[in-house]
Amino acid sequence: MKIDRIDQGRNGRRLEKLLDPGSCFVRLRDAGISEGASRLKLEQQLSLSYTVIVPLGGSGTLELGDQCMVMKKDHPYFCPPECTFGWSGDGSGELSAMILRLDIYEERDGLVEAISPERMSSAIPMGKGIPVTPAGRLEKLCRAIQANVNSRDRLKGWRAHLDCCELLFAAAAATSERTTDTREALERSKAYMEERFVEEITINQLAAIAELSPKYYVDLFKKTYGVSALDHLTKLRMDKAKLLMTHSDRLLKDIACEVGYTDPFYFSRKFKQTFGLSPSQYMKQRSRRLAVYGRSAIVGYLLAMKVIPHAAPLHPMWSKLYYMQYGSDIPFHLNAVRQNYHRSQNLELIAQSKPELIITHQDLEQWERERLTAIAPIVELQDEERGWKEGLLALAEVLGERSEAHRWIEGFESKLEHSRQKLSHVGDRPRVLTLKRLRNQFFLFGNRGMHDVLYDGLGVRAAYEHPDPNYSIPISLEEIDHIEADTVLLLICRDSETLEEWKALQQSTAWLTMRMVRDNKLHQIPSQPWREYSPLALEQMIDEAMQIFYGNCP
Repeated sequence: MKIDRIDQGRNGRRLEKLLDPGSCFVRLRDAGISEGASRLKLEQQLSLSYTVIVPLGGSGTLELGDQCMVMKKDHPYFCPPECTFGWSGDGSGELSAMILRLDIYEERDGLVEAISPERMSSAIPMGKGIPVTPAGRLEKLCRAIQANVNSRDRLKGWRAHLDCCELLFAAAAATSERTTDTREALERSKAYMEERFVEEITINQLAAIAELSPKYYVDLFKKTYGVSALDHLTKLRMDKAKLLMTHSDRLLKDIACEVGYTDPFYFSRKFKQTFGLSPSQYMKQRSRRLAVYGRSAIVGYLLAMKVIPHAAPLHPMWSKLYYMQYGSDIPFHLNAVRQNYHRSQNLELIAQSKPELIITHQDLEQWERERLTAIAPIVELQDEERGWKEGLLALAEVLGERSEAHRWIEGFESKLEHSRQKLSHVGDRPRVLTLKRLRNQFFLFGNRGMHDVLYDGLGVRAAYEHPDPNYSIPISLEEIDHIEADTVLLLICRDSETLEEWKALQQSTAWLTMRMVRDNKLHQIPSQPWREYSPLALEQMIDEAMQIFYGNCP
């Protein structure tokens, strides 16, 4: 069982002083350069240690948790433990970057302990680029580390460790010097917008804050953030308007005034233009305050009934679909990184959201159930053993959305039947093997969602049969190679250790000579929807399965 972790240090002491770099110890766990056309996209992965990303070539966008930023050369980016990172290239050239994974410790009062991200950020900021001079210094260090990190010569290994410490020193020194550049100038103008969006703001004002000409400011802002400065200002106002609509009983004209619009009719037009529905329609849709606690899969049940929760666990990696499409509509984002790590923090956010009803799962601990019921009445989603349809209808009964639930089920069954018929016209049903890779081990892997969609729904054959829909059984490469399958679905767990093991395996002779690799039968699948059991996840599985089997969606 995981418990909440509070970074107070030993004997409950608080973080009472700044980090002393002289008391720190660094261990370089691994290092490697990711480059080439195949690296234009790196899906988010979980960092189990401190991770430093150093762009070396090309250009693109770096994702650190729910933050997005343009990657800049000569800027290291620090990702703390238990955070996720990924990137996407802009297509202008091959994107390459150095990835360093570090353990960082400090000696305090005679004891050596891991440095928390809070303390580390007092020396090196987490989650933002740090400009390091002179140009090329970081790349030189990264190339040297790459050349020596895996050497059998212990002196060269030590050299890689010292170069890593030199890189950390350069970042810390640049931080203390508070070097400025055009990106920081743009950030000042963004901060101004975020603080004073209610006021009338012009491009000339923003350009003056950034100390740039108006024309150059407009072009640079759009190039840097992918949206114009005025569109960003509009989004700030509209997002704030949505929060006011869901947090208060203010009149529409008062909300318009509070977000910078003196004309409520113009505000209504802008709102509908931005979100596709009028403010009155939005307020009616969000009249109930529902909170989701625990699994983000519960959001997939609510959205099937067109119900958007007021608070829910969201994350750009583990619940990407919900985060990207509905994140701005959900005012309170609960922490979705490793469900059992942040329960106290999430309970506090639930209380702040002041819900009318809390929807949760059945496997709560008693102390959680007591805390939740003290906040608002709770509804526990039925166990998945009874099936998603029964769970959806039971939840719809509580929420008064039974007709909406039936409508969704009818549409789902129609889509499933259409897809099944399409498969039946092709010939023999494909024989499918589902696998999972965790660290250096493969597993025969299945769950209730895969079972409902692939075997009961689409009618494909299982290359490996198990009496329980939910199973995870270790298996070797040799054993996999003896299983007859037409299609192999492989889920790679997205933590840093697993991804490093997977990267090395793909270069090995043992892997390249596998039948499923030689015959191009292998397809990687993402965690969402394939590990989630909810109505929306199952619908997405149908689309992805048909794309895999025949290259087009139903």
